[in-house]
Amino acid sequence: MGWGDSVDCHRFKKYSYIAAIIVMIFVTAFFSSSIFFYGRCTQYKPKDLDSFRCMDLPENIMKIFWNKNKEDKRQLIEKAIGKPWYEYYQAVLNDVEYFPIAKDIVGHETTAFDNSWLSERTYGGKRFHEGTDIMTSNNKRGYFKVISMTDGVIEKKGWLEKGGYRLGIRSKSGGYYYYAHLYEYARDLEEGSQVKAGQFLGTAGDSGYSKIEGTVGNFDVHLHIGIYLYIDGKETSINPYWILKYLKIL
Repeated sequence: MGWGDSVDCHRFKKYSYIAAIIVMIFVTAFFSSSIFFYGRCTQYKPKDLDSFRCMDLPENIMKIFWNKNKEDKRQLIEKAIGKPWYEYYQAVLNDVEYFPIAKDIVGHETTAFDNSWLSERTYGGKRFHEGTDIMTSNNKRGYFKVISMTDGVIEKKGWLEKGGYRLGIRSKSGGYYYYAHLYEYARDLEEGSQVKAGQFLGTAGDSGYSKIEGTVGNFDVHLHIGIYLYIDGKETSINPYWILKYLKIL
């Protein structure tokens, strides 16, 4: 695979950037009639969004708020989106430490992703994308190493029709981190296993979109990342894009 024993991971400088990411949430509330709501979305208008909160974060204007001090920003955000939502996102940002794909320091292949959360998907019926797809430059299954974003416990492992070979990791805060379309698993990972942030989980692949376990080749090689929180008793998908973006660039 050309990696040797080196995995160059960008550790998340969480305390420096927690405020910056949460500020982006406030920006949406400031420039939109609603940031989180049921039944409709600023970008997509499906009939039923009971399990989603819609969020579209305009990157080009978030910097307006960066010069405010931390306490001012916290108060503004809490007022805009409510204290519970502020605390939910704070919990996620306290969880995450690593970008979920290790940098290729040997072959210099790269990854890329865009903001596709809630975009339409059609396999298995019309539905909406509950995560972010991290695409690979060489489209080679088994090449890029997938690592855990957080500490946690493996809650789910195995084949899903839509997700292929997947892992679901429950963090200490209660967040559920979903890694899908893997090509292979790391050894000794089983449901109930404890994992550490930065631990090798497997490799990115193209498994899934079939009831037949082991099916590959129905789409390009990538890692699907989903982040879920229990909110008001419901497992709720939140947009991983901005979290991944800051993990990637730091």
